[in-house]
Amino acid sequence: MDAGLQLEFSRNGPRTECRLLQQFPPWKVVRGFERQGGESLVHLGNVSGGIFGGDRLQLRARLETGAHAMVTTSGATRVYRPRTSAPEAVLESEFFLGREAVLEYLPDPLIPFGGARLLQRTSCLLECGASLLAWDVVAPGRAASGELFRYRQIKLATEIRVCGKPILQDRLLFEPDRFRPAAPAALGGYLYMVTFIALRAGASDAEVRLLEQEMAAVTEHMQTEEDNNGEVWAATELPAHGVLVRGLLRSPLRLPHRLQWLWNTARRQICGRTAALPRKTY
Repeated sequence: MDAGLQLEFSRNGPRTECRLLQQFPPWKVVRGFERQGGESLVHLGNVSGGIFGGDRLQLRARLETGAHAMVTTSGATRVYRPRTSAPEAVLESEFFLGREAVLEYLPDPLIPFGGARLLQRTSCLLECGASLLAWDVVAPGRAASGELFRYRQIKLATEIRVCGKPILQDRLLFEPDRFRPAAPAALGGYLYMVTFIALRAGASDAEVRLLEQEMAAVTEHMQTEEDNNGEVWAATELPAHGVLVRGLLRSPLRLPHRLQWLWNTARRQICGRTAALPRKTY
């Protein structure tokens, strides 16, 4: 099944408005909800409950000058076991951020079921002054059912361009049948992978360095807590404009707290405001 969702965000005085340009099932968006800071909050829903083999879901969102959007999901993204003859599922997300626009992309975890095959491709194009705060969480499978790394293949591709110049090209391939996830060169015995990106197009070298120091301090504290249950984190500067953080965890219990901590730290540095997780019920 092919499905398309197109959103447009524009600034209207102190608040951002969302316009739904295109929507085909299983995508479902009710509307944009105004938050206290004036940003528009959108919940991405999938009425089928997940992604099936052969599905191709495309999300396109455009933020006009000065718009501030917060995009999240109504629940975890489940990738179901496909029929043997079905091609891989494809989830494509494209974001355009105009001058001084802010996008906070905060999806729930990706959960691949046994036998699942998925290509997830995310691209962001930022104009001068635009800011991006985004995270991505990949689970090992249905952990509560003991289904760990039973999926066939997960391909993750992330591209970020600022004023047309590439800033990040990130490619990851997980094939548990060919490459053991527990191998030191893979996940090394950890189960959950977190990627967090924070950047502002046009940030000075000093601003990027300060952001990296703040994020590094957070990740160091995460790894040195007395009751740490097995985590490893690292933060690094991108070639320009921002920072990438990656973490590996053995348990999902602290994921919400870790994500909130990273997001809040980066939001204060980039936007000058603290972060509050979006509500999932409305």
